Amino acid sequence: MSPASSLAARLREATWAAHEQAADDGFLAGLLRGTRDTRDYARLASQHLVAYRALEAAIASCDRGLVAALHDPALERLAAVETDLAALGGAQAPTDASLAYAEHLASLADDPVRLAAHHYTRYLGDLSGGQHIGRVLSRRFGADTTAFYRFDIDDLDAFKDGYRATISGFELEAADESALLAETASAYASAEAMHASLVDGEPGSRVAA
Repeated sequence: MSPASSLAARLREATWAAHEQAADDGFLAGLLRGTRDTRDYARLASQHLVAYRALEAAIASCDRGLVAALHDPALERLAAVETDLAALGGAQAPTDASLAYAEHLASLADDPVRLAAHHYTRYLGDLSGGQHIGRVLSRRFGADTTAFYRFDIDDLDAFKDGYRATISGFELEAADESALLAETASAYASAEAMHASLVDGEPGSRVAA
């Protein structure tokens, strides 16, 4: 890793192994390949509901620092996932892993650096690989169930370039940069645990959204 590389590049390098592991997500692969059904998709969307509700509440409470510099209201996913769940028949109960993830996100409402790690992991993932996922799920389950994957952003690539430039241009102390890198790895692990809980656990009962 070159010491002269940008912070965004170092962040990507530090999380590449976790990114590659996420590509082997068995639950999501089943949805994309057609071996899982609408109820399974609703289970996934229900976990997103819990995670993004916590993430976006924390972001709203932490209107400063790196997370505020990165955030754009066009990224917010809560209303979109609620729309998808209405089309899918309603939300289902979150898994313990999803509840733990949401609790951790809520705990970061006064930590703009570590919260930015989750902002980066979730939203940049939605803008990148999430676009392929959305297209496949739209063909399988209908466009009315995939609002979560559609953004009111004209040029996604340009937006992502600007996002990474903001990360690299933001002045962080060495300790904060280390915290950002470590928390981003933790964010990947939390997302992996949330998906694994859908594979290993029984489907939850339906609850009100």
